[in-house]
Amino acid sequence: MTINDMKQTKFNEASFTEWEQAAVKSLKGKSLESLETKTLEEIMLKPLYTLADLKNIPVEQTKTVRESKESASWKVAQPSVGLSSEEILSDLNESLSKGNNVINYKVEIDHKWNDSQLQELKELFQHYEVLLDVKNDPSFLKHFDHLNGSIIGAEEEFKGARTLHLDGSKLHKAGGDAISELASVLVQADTFVHLHGIEKVEENAFVQFSVDTNFFMEIAKLRAFRILWKAFGEAFGKENVKAIPVYAETSLRSFSALDETVNLLRAGNSTLSCVLGGADFVSAYPYNYLTGTTATSNRIARNMQLVLKEETHIQRVIDAAGGSFYIESLTKQLVEKAWAYFIELMKDSSPESRESMLLQRAQEKWELQLKAVSSRKKSLIGTNNYANPVDVIENPVKHTDYKRLAEPFEDLRKAFKQTPLKTAILPYGVLKEYKPRLDYVNGFLNAIGITPVLAEANLKPFDLQQWIENDNIQYAVFVGNDDQTAGLVPALLNEKLSVPLDVAGKFEEYEDWLEAGLSGSIYAGQSLLIKGKELLALAQKEGSHDNA
Repeated sequence: MTINDMKQTKFNEASFTEWEQAAVKSLKGKSLESLETKTLEEIMLKPLYTLADLKNIPVEQTKTVRESKESASWKVAQPSVGLSSEEILSDLNESLSKGNNVINYKVEIDHKWNDSQLQELKELFQHYEVLLDVKNDPSFLKHFDHLNGSIIGAEEEFKGARTLHLDGSKLHKAGGDAISELASVLVQADTFVHLHGIEKVEENAFVQFSVDTNFFMEIAKLRAFRILWKAFGEAFGKENVKAIPVYAETSLRSFSALDETVNLLRAGNSTLSCVLGGADFVSAYPYNYLTGTTATSNRIARNMQLVLKEETHIQRVIDAAGGSFYIESLTKQLVEKAWAYFIELMKDSSPESRESMLLQRAQEKWELQLKAVSSRKKSLIGTNNYANPVDVIENPVKHTDYKRLAEPFEDLRKAFKQTPLKTAILPYGVLKEYKPRLDYVNGFLNAIGITPVLAEANLKPFDLQQWIENDNIQYAVFVGNDDQTAGLVPALLNEKLSVPLDVAGKFEEYEDWLEAGLSGSIYAGQSLLIKGKELLALAQKEGSHDNA
């Protein structure tokens, strides 16, 4: 076929009905509904979105998002790092010369500023917008009479700066979903309006969100806020309420101290969500934030945004995600659900009660996420899936105010390093038949901090017991296909091996085997954390015997 022939080739337009028929055929008996997925926000995701989905989207939705943005671009707001005021100034000057657009500085009590340093800082403040966090020392502001930007933790108004901080990150850090975060911001805004009035709030407020790796949901969350803000203004009689700045930082919820270079992908994913969601200021955590950053990792974090600006042209398009059937649908549902939850919260007149309701919901959502990670329904590569058994956390893990999904796994890995459990996998049958279960068990044990040894295949009971004793094995897992397992496990149990024995897989005979002395099992969908704690208790028990 020539190039000209290829250019003339035409394809028939496929209809939604044809897609449905092809999808049902490929599912081999399962229903089309089996492809639907429920999110943490209890939004049902469809396998395919089409133009028909836009019919249910309000005409003003995309327009509202786009009109609330002054520019298609955003400002790089990487935080300054340093152990002293001198180091902070050095980092500020370097980062501003290499792409940072905003002075993002969290004041620390340990940072002692002399007069000359404060003068240099004042000069920088005159030329750059600031994002200042003074919660640790609000008195730091007394050194300045004017700031252009936003201040977190200010105890009163400050000339030139926005000081009414709407914090959506707080609920995110507690484990909340997008609806919790959006509703909490509206509750905070309502409190400010009753204290200061809507005009003062639109002039002095700014909002902060944490953005995790749930790519499309996080884009929709930031877009939904702009629509909710307009509705909020209208509820207080302000038809054309001014948009307020949106500050987004990448989340640490999915960060792990294990195989930490994977955090590069997580941070990159989140950064792109921040940008496509329409954030005005963006900061990204370095991949090794939990174990100690370096000049290189800080530069990489900053350069992620610079690459997006210089090589993707996203900064040339306002609301590049707008018009997507999927994202518009998600945005609409988040707006509806968050507004409904906000109204429900406001029925209770007590601020303390609203806070309690929000935190309770966040805790419930957190437990669901932890359960999904523990059962591997949600993957954290390098942590609960494809864990590197030789990966060791050498430096202390930095404490943060984020609940992190990887933290329980890090704790297990540390515990098993201190109290090892000498574990063996016992393979029986033909390699190609037991290999899938062998790989699963090996990966399962690696994720909780155990590196098993592999016994010779098909050992006879006497030889197996000798090998267990010679290699000081403390715990073993039988691996075979269904027939081999059903036939050989009872025989091994009759031999009364000297170590606890688990079986790989789920079997009807399991209860009978437990009565005969089987210790337990390892199977797909099982909680890694629950099983890990059980095996840790076994390791500690064996360790106490060894020391007796």
